[in-house]
Amino acid sequence: MSNDEAQPRRPPKSTACRCPVCGDAGRLVSALTLANHLPSEIYAQSGGQGSFCANPNCAVVYCNSRGMLIRRGDTVLPVTIKDAGDDVHVCYCFDFKRADIRREILEKGKTTIPEEIKKGIKAGRCDCERKNPQGVCCLGNVAAAVKVILAEVNRK
Repeated sequence: MSNDEAQPRRPPKSTACRCPVCGDAGRLVSALTLANHLPSEIYAQSGGQGSFCANPNCAVVYCNSRGMLIRRGDTVLPVTIKDAGDDVHVCYCFDFKRADIRREILEKGKTTIPEEIKKGIKAGRCDCERKNPQGVCCLGNVAAAVKVILAEVNRK
């Protein structure tokens, strides 16, 4: 019998909540993430439990098994994949917005923002769990934003 079989498996303290609006499986986020992105009165009602709905077309940002449903506009800051516009962060740790990417692409024809973020990560200066409403690294969102903005700029 392996060590894995000998150890009793404990159920997780909390499981991801499937979005009741779109059905997205949800990604469990920490109480730290919720505390930083929900107004204090809403956070208190959450019990520190929530899942992030990763469907960009759904207005729900967080849900939980207690019936909490937080929609776009209810969070402290706009959420990268939920909110449009250039004034929305793509990287919360290093304070980069879509406008920063667009400005650099218009001025230089490319952007170095993804590399700057990677340097910051290597230096141990990121705090994604707390600062990003998704509770995870932003690099995927940054890459997607760069791709969209490049396509928009090249169409003009």
